[in-house]
Amino acid sequence: MLCMLQEAALASFIATLFSMMNPIGNLGVFAGMTNDRKPSEARMIALTCAVAVTITLLIVTWFGTFALKFFGISVDSLRAAGGIIVLLIGLQMLFNKSEHQHSKVELEDAKPRASIAVVPMAIPIVAGPGTMAAVLVAAQQHHTVLNRIEMSIAIAVLSVLCGLLFCFAAPISKALGKSGMGVVTRVMGMVLAAIAMGMLADGLKGMLPGLA
Repeated sequence: MLCMLQEAALASFIATLFSMMNPIGNLGVFAGMTNDRKPSEARMIALTCAVAVTITLLIVTWFGTFALKFFGISVDSLRAAGGIIVLLIGLQMLFNKSEHQHSKVELEDAKPRASIAVVPMAIPIVAGPGTMAAVLVAAQQHHTVLNRIEMSIAIAVLSVLCGLLFCFAAPISKALGKSGMGVVTRVMGMVLAAIAMGMLADGLKGMLPGLA
């Protein structure tokens, strides 16, 4: 059945995905992890990261539902669980904590790596568990082929935007400063928290119809 996503649903998906990826908030992380590399190498890492994020989220979009069916996970339980995960990440961003991006162990492990594009930049910093959960929930709600094509285009565009921002991470992060990036992160956290409450409410109403 061919049915396009409603404008509100598509806008909500894009807002959720952009907030979860948090490319502006992650500029400082990328700049810090590539400050000892040549500009050309840093740009290549940024573009490779964008490709890895795109591939990862497209796999989740098109094949994630098969995994859910295999484990017997319902759409409503996924919405509720995804809402909790996204809410926790949103709260961490709201208080400008870095736990939603990475852990100290992951950063230490990344330092000696020849390339950090896939791990840890793409996974788990940009396309982490929260991002994957949000994509899974959207893919379950809007399951037609046309819906997933629209979602795939949104994923590709946002991933490319993320890669382009990372290409200019050093000058942008220097211009914004830590306080500027902190403000952006908090705003994205507030948006995520609001979206997460909607996901959680929809999931709980589906599992417990009496709440409706």
